[in-house]
Amino acid sequence: MILFAEGWSENFDGPGRRLVFYCKGCNFRCRWCGNPESLSAAPEMLFYPEKSRFAAESCPNGAVQGETLDRSRCARCPERPCLKLWHNRAFEWCGRETTPEELVAEAAAKRSVWGGNGGVTFSGGEATLQAAELVRCCELLREEGISTALESNASTAGFAAAAAAVDYLICDLKCLAPARHRRLTGVDNAPVLANLTAAAALPVPLHLRMPLIAEENFVPEELTLLTNFMLQLRARRPAGHPLKMEFLRLHQLGLPKYRALGLRCEAESWQAPTREQVAVWVKALAESGLEAEIGG
Repeated sequence: MILFAEGWSENFDGPGRRLVFYCKGCNFRCRWCGNPESLSAAPEMLFYPEKSRFAAESCPNGAVQGETLDRSRCARCPERPCLKLWHNRAFEWCGRETTPEELVAEAAAKRSVWGGNGGVTFSGGEATLQAAELVRCCELLREEGISTALESNASTAGFAAAAAAVDYLICDLKCLAPARHRRLTGVDNAPVLANLTAAAALPVPLHLRMPLIAEENFVPEELTLLTNFMLQLRARRPAGHPLKMEFLRLHQLGLPKYRALGLRCEAESWQAPTREQVAVWVKALAESGLEAEIGG
């Protein structure tokens, strides 16, 4: 598997304290993505010139020119002395390869951190682009008695197998209107809706998340479409297994990483709806008998 990060969370990436493995590579190109380092499946360098005055001196290949990194020259340097020799904070290598066996051994060694209430979550990027390795990880973790959760955009051919292998399912639902979804993510949402409809029948908790962006997907049409779709999903849920929607207001925490990758964030000037505005949506869903909350 190819990962770009790992970390800990509490009651956000699944129940309890979770060890989260972030898988590199994504098939969406969401214009507001908060983890741009997850988009490419290939390892890459993040460059933060403000973190060190000696970035140029740490690169013997001349890839640093002032506050700019020549990425083509940087990519031709497998030794990476900026990190391995100089440990320069201006450079951050993003992407490591591991096997399911190595990953599970790493998780098992840390299980005391979450005790009896928590487990491992796979996120991204889009983890189901590495579905075979992901399913193998989940099988090995289950043998170890470790709970698993998946965060996914629910769009890939490997999603069904991965969703059936985990104990807790968290799925992004960017928006419902097809044309809007294509404009915001570059991808059609028909596979997303089909996969979520199938996943609703699984006997595991299903937690939906929707990022809300003022004047983009926070519009009345989306609320109507969302309500109808969630009612369809609820009708397929096994008895005793919840369906929950969590609204996440747009944030701009990923902007420094765009700059570190030499990329431009198209959504830099976009705004989030207020919590009071989102509360209207929560109330509307509740009036239809649906569970929703404001996250973040």
